[in-house]
Amino acid sequence: APTEAGMGMRARALARQIHEDGAEATVHALDASKSWPQLRRAVAAGWDGWVALVPDLIAHVDDPTARSLRTALRQALPRNPHAVLSVVDPGNGPLLGAGALCTPHGMSTRWRTSSIRAISMVHDIHLTHQVTDCMAALSPRGATTGTADSET
Repeated sequence: APTEAGMGMRARALARQIHEDGAEATVHALDASKSWPQLRRAVAAGWDGWVALVPDLIAHVDDPTARSLRTALRQALPRNPHAVLSVVDPGNGPLLGAGALCTPHGMSTRWRTSSIRAISMVHDIHLTHQVTDCMAALSPRGATTGTADSET
């Protein structure tokens, strides 16, 4: 399994950079150093510190990068549902809402099944709305969120 030490970048250092320099400047630095693939891999692996950085960064990136960050979060959902649900927008916004992150559209049936199983194991009172919204987006009906697509 890959380790954070082998990446050449650490979540804690990036969080400090966001805090000290601002998210927009950090996004420009990530662009300049071509570090997005490493960040996406760490997020997709479900590494807590990396998943937690996405809300600060996603508002300052272009649409393709935002899509790739959402895809990484979707890949992380069955691996670390608590971390992903912690960054789900409880207002179900277009960037990080459950309708965007928990939709099975474009994902495998195995991903959907694994995600449902993983989310059902999250028992955190602070994530109740996110769990409910995510489960609704994952349901075969999907129509309850208005943004989730049918199973693929």
